[in-house]
Amino acid sequence: MNRTLQRGKVALALLVIFASGIAVGWYGRDARKAPLEPAALANNTADAARHWTDRAIITLSQELQLTAGQEQEIRPLLHEASRKMDLDRERALFQLHLQVLRVHDEMRHLLRPDQVPALERMRARLQQDIKLRFAPLLNDPALPPPGL
Repeated sequence: MNRTLQRGKVALALLVIFASGIAVGWYGRDARKAPLEPAALANNTADAARHWTDRAIITLSQELQLTAGQEQEIRPLLHEASRKMDLDRERALFQLHLQVLRVHDEMRHLLRPDQVPALERMRARLQQDIKLRFAPLLNDPALPPPGL
């Protein structure tokens, strides 16, 4: 009987945690969609690169017992790697958004006429989000033209 009660409590706790996650995700969705100002985005990217570099230096110093001179020489390498990873992540997200636009185009003929206006509104919002979020990548010669 005691084990059944304990299992019930664990199940209830997990259910509460799961429900809380859904609630936070649901109510926080508008904040996630809010476009960042380009300056704020640049600051966030720079801060993230600096933070990652600092953590990597700490880990490497602990594991390899780096000297102060080695840390100074390694820091720019880590910072450049972080910058490239951030750019790769942004490009991947950009490509993902463009793929969603392509899916919208491909599924249009499968919809009823009364559904098409809603899809067009969704598509217009997505195009606007892409233009705001990925403005620096829209003219990147390394990426295929988005056709927005």
